Amino acid sequence: MNNQYRQLTQAERYQIGVLCKLGFTARRIANEMQRGNKTISNELKRCPNGQYCADTAHGHAEQIRKHARKHTKCSDMVQKRVESLLLVGLSPEQIAGRMRLERFSGAVSCSTIYNLVNKVCWRALLVRKGKRYRPRKGAEAGAHLIPGRVDIDERPAHIEDKIEVGHWEGDTVYGQDSYLVTMVERVTKILLTCRVKTKTKKNVARAIKKMLKPFKHLCHTITFDNGGEFAGHQQIAKYLCCKVYFAKPYHSWQRGLNENTNGLLRRFFPKGMAIKSLRKKEIEQAQLLINMRPRKALNYLSPIEFLTGKRVSLIAAI
Repeated sequence: MNNQYRQLTQAERYQIGVLCKLGFTARRIANEMQRGNKTISNELKRCPNGQYCADTAHGHAEQIRKHARKHTKCSDMVQKRVESLLLVGLSPEQIAGRMRLERFSGAVSCSTIYNLVNKVCWRALLVRKGKRYRPRKGAEAGAHLIPGRVDIDERPAHIEDKIEVGHWEGDTVYGQDSYLVTMVERVTKILLTCRVKTKTKKNVARAIKKMLKPFKHLCHTITFDNGGEFAGHQQIAKYLCCKVYFAKPYHSWQRGLNENTNGLLRRFFPKGMAIKSLRKKEIEQAQLLINMRPRKALNYLSPIEFLTGKRVSLIAAI
């Protein structure tokens, strides 16, 4: 007999009702149904008048199950901590990983946090809000607008190994009235971003040179998408002494880190938002929060921690 307990079904309760009418004792019913004596005995007590009714007993059991407090690994304290971390933009996977890294006493698994998210209706707090990526279709995009374009196929293969620091991915994020230029380093995941009024090749090139100037010694290659705003790539390459490559049109996964990071930035500045009215401090704060997010690829360290080699206690601080 399987010793693992399982709830009685409605069909089994009808069977118990029939056997009761035939005069079977609780022990005999248990043997007949291959159930525990205690299970049958407790079941018969659901009808205190001595006349067992399957429908009444099943309704009583369902009512108790509906209002029962289910066991959960998430205490109230852990739930509040998870909610706080979701509000600052961390994913369930990052929260679980960071809890393990910091040896948090109430650490729970990623699946437990997802179960909590679904139970408490926190899906709106997820970075992607549960939406799936839908690939776009096209052929050349803006590739024909870029003189001297060098395809990603010509980029050295070792860059894919993500071992050497100094290989960047670049893109622009549009708003209602201006744009954000974003640069992300492939190994450290560090994000740099600044605002430009218009998406001209001159403005974008100037912004990239300004952002990467402090990292000039750590800038070996840059991979852009095929937007016409990157037509000034040769000027950027000359200033930074690096090589510039372009992903294939509509192959966003070739710059997956940059696309993912842009999605995180969108959490702070949604599509259609008036970026022009933002203060510089607000943009810098969003950049800092993203750079403080623990990353699975960095063993749940944040990009800043990985780059500087200095640890902070993120779980305790929030």
